[in-house]
Amino acid sequence: FTVYYCAQFSARLLQATPRSIVPDKETLQKASVRPAVLSEYISQDLHDEDKFKLESLVTVSDMFNARLHLGHKIGTLNNNMKWALYGERLGVCVFDLDIARTHLIRALNFIGHIAMRGGMILFITTNRETMFSVEKVAEECGQYSHVRRWQDGTLTNTRQLFGANIRLPDAIIFMNTLTSVSENHPAIIEAAKMTIPTVGVVDSNSDPAYLTYLVPANDDSPQSVEYLLRYVGFSCFDTFFHR
Repeated sequence: FTVYYCAQFSARLLQATPRSIVPDKETLQKASVRPAVLSEYISQDLHDEDKFKLESLVTVSDMFNARLHLGHKIGTLNNNMKWALYGERLGVCVFDLDIARTHLIRALNFIGHIAMRGGMILFITTNRETMFSVEKVAEECGQYSHVRRWQDGTLTNTRQLFGANIRLPDAIIFMNTLTSVSENHPAIIEAAKMTIPTVGVVDSNSDPAYLTYLVPANDDSPQSVEYLLRYVGFSCFDTFFHR
């Protein structure tokens, strides 16, 4: 199964296009008022919303079988996640998988673009049941993971913590966004402060604030997380070896 989909995905990958001409200082100053002036400097690849042809791979039926539609009890619903719900059944929030699919494909394409250009991606989770799976996928992709307790300032105070300025990740993927005490992961705020784009799997009880790309889905079930990791792995694994 995995080999089949890897072959399917490999056939859809294209090499990164040559780097566009870098805009001069005057153009950048104009862009602070009118961002549209930078459009001619954007790689043609980025104009394709489904660069890696994921529309044909990601299906609602597979998402349903992986239990991505199951949220938390209705009483724990975060008001900022109402937009992603289809309704509720037996007191449990149910995600609209059409909405979830659209957001998942968008996030996967973003991850693919980062990996294709040799970007550094950091995987983060606090879920003990899935942390080893997250570490495994990150390692297979040639990327990095953090599955333990987060030390404040890891992204914002690197010189004091590590003794030198270090390279920060080009993107961060949160396989869940809440800590064990149901608070937003502190790395979300730190990433926002450092303007690092983020992808976050947000459950019905999560707060989507400060995340760049949202994937509304079940973030607790090992089955759902394995499904998401499989496609995240496809998005960066092959591009890592084909760039």
